[in-house]
Amino acid sequence: MSRRMGLLLAGVLCAAALSGGALAGSVTLPSGQEARLHDSFWEEDSGTLRLRFVVPAVGDDAYARDHDAVFADMESLCAGPGLAMIEDDGNAWDGVTVTMMAMAVEFGHTAPDVVQFFEAFLVQDGNCIWDEF
Repeated sequence: MSRRMGLLLAGVLCAAALSGGALAGSVTLPSGQEARLHDSFWEEDSGTLRLRFVVPAVGDDAYARDHDAVFADMESLCAGPGLAMIEDDGNAWDGVTVTMMAMAVEFGHTAPDVVQFFEAFLVQDGNCIWDEF
């Protein structure tokens, strides 16, 4: 299966798991890891949707060091639930920030012992484009 087809399939599966603007249960990512939505919110001042997922494998060195797999998983979370939530909301949001964390951490709190990854994407023409900052 091509990478594009895999991301498309992941997006379809993620979108199918959406219920009333929130993910129901967990989602299997392209890498095979499981992700569970911890929280999501709109940052109106920046026009960004923030999605925060618990992905226990983030704490595993083998997965965390596979940068291609981690990025593909984060991109699929933007392209699936991220774009679906933006479409459901009906507003013109500029981007999606995806967080994957080994354990749930409340937003704004520090947890030096919990591995977390963050990635920002711009939303253009219905696609998630990596935002290089």
